[in-house]
Amino acid sequence: MSDTLVENQKSIPQRHASKRSVLMCRPDYYTVNYRINPWMHPETPTDTARAVAQWETLYETYRSLGFDVQLIDPIEGLPDMVYAANGGFVLDNIAYGASFTYPQRQPEGPAYMDWFREHGYDVRVPKEVNEGEGDFLLVGDTILAGTGFRSDSDSHREVAEIFGREVVTLELV
Repeated sequence: MSDTLVENQKSIPQRHASKRSVLMCRPDYYTVNYRINPWMHPETPTDTARAVAQWETLYETYRSLGFDVQLIDPIEGLPDMVYAANGGFVLDNIAYGASFTYPQRQPEGPAYMDWFREHGYDVRVPKEVNEGEGDFLLVGDTILAGTGFRSDSDSHREVAEIFGREVVTLELV
């Protein structure tokens, strides 16, 4: 090997695989019994058994790929808990909780914050309306943050202060 090649390899940052972790909520109570967005149709029957079967396939797929799969217990009367990414935004062991716009989903926020607290996360209770990882995405060192019909843009300032990172606002359409 030439000295130049060895020198170049020393300057290349080394990448290390980290175990991926996901939080899931079994859809035991999944249904569509209210309408808070245009794609929800309470008049169309849902098949909870099918949703559970599909969820189990996803759960086993994550496990077979080596993911650390954490589970939060579903709560009767909260059918949208199955969308666990909406429950908060987690980065650097800090869990910024969700504060949902619609009353039907508001009890999910505290349920997720309790789970995070019980599992050792530094929980930050939001002052602003947001839908957690449903509207926040870390890309490199920057947080992309959606706003429009769910998360309030004031939550972007709150996220920037909590995580000390640049937040780029994107209007959802």
